[in-house]
Amino acid sequence: MRFAFGHGFYPKKLDDFKRLSRTADEAGFAMVMTGDTPALVGDHYVGLTMIALETSRCRLGSYISNPVTRHPAVAAAGIAAVNEIAGGRAYLGLSTGDSGVYNLGEKPAKQADLEEYILTVRALLEKGEATYRGNTVRFGWYHGHIPIYMAPGGPKGLRLAGRIADGVFLETGFLPEVIEDTLHQIDEAAREAGRSIDDIDIWWHARACMGSSRDAAIDTIPSGLLGIGNRLARFQQQGKFIPDAIWPKLQELKRRYDFMGHHETAGGATPQRNAAMLDELGLRDYLADRFGILGTPDDFVERIRSLEKMGVRNIAFTALMPDKLDFLHAMRDAVIPRFTMD
Repeated sequence: MRFAFGHGFYPKKLDDFKRLSRTADEAGFAMVMTGDTPALVGDHYVGLTMIALETSRCRLGSYISNPVTRHPAVAAAGIAAVNEIAGGRAYLGLSTGDSGVYNLGEKPAKQADLEEYILTVRALLEKGEATYRGNTVRFGWYHGHIPIYMAPGGPKGLRLAGRIADGVFLETGFLPEVIEDTLHQIDEAAREAGRSIDDIDIWWHARACMGSSRDAAIDTIPSGLLGIGNRLARFQQQGKFIPDAIWPKLQELKRRYDFMGHHETAGGATPQRNAAMLDELGLRDYLADRFGILGTPDDFVERIRSLEKMGVRNIAFTALMPDKLDFLHAMRDAVIPRFTMD
């Protein structure tokens, strides 16, 4: 079985964004994505349009949007337009909301609201009409299927994805017991809904960076690891395989986390808002082991091979390292060929 990679970029500088999208497509990434966080980067659908125009082979879509900031008909129109431009290569990614919600003074959606939103968008795209919050919504200019992906990080989200999602970007982590339970939760929910886990396109979300060593790579993306740690800290500890000694540290991270530093990188022009907490709170090794693919190209290959043996297929990265182009070239030359050859 082939192993696919995806990468998410954020449109701060248009020329850089275009070049990175084009390079990722040419390097063999199967997915090229962008997030929906208006306080930090440009408009989500403009970014997706630029990816569509700069690429020709990869799939493209949201990494990831939310139900809070757009009416479902607006989201349907946006992704339908992108899909037309991309020649049918687009998907819509949805979760409850992260920096794109918190930085606007809003709160993430509840799982029930997310479910209603996903079903509404799907019905609008495929049938042209839906009932949303008790009102009839109509959508007449596009009819067709566009896959809807989720990014679940907890048990409730995993089960919802198993029931209704076309695909998932899993944010539960890479510990063996976590991988096993994550796949079990999706499989069980899918079967209860009369589906199969094989009906769902499964991807795993990793915080990745290359460097001269694992520690050097961690030092390059401390805020990236903390960002996904902050998501892990939400709601309950139960069902997430978080050690009792780690849970209070994650709660302190959640209390202090600054969402305006959500995409910050080491060596940037402004001081990092969150980075110091990685070592201050003693979360360095835990978050790196659970969510990271870090180190030299050989370290990458070894880590991915070990994950493959545990059932991981398809990994999507978030570009939070300063030299994103160098990372893409290293993936193209030293990693992707090792997993895509017959």
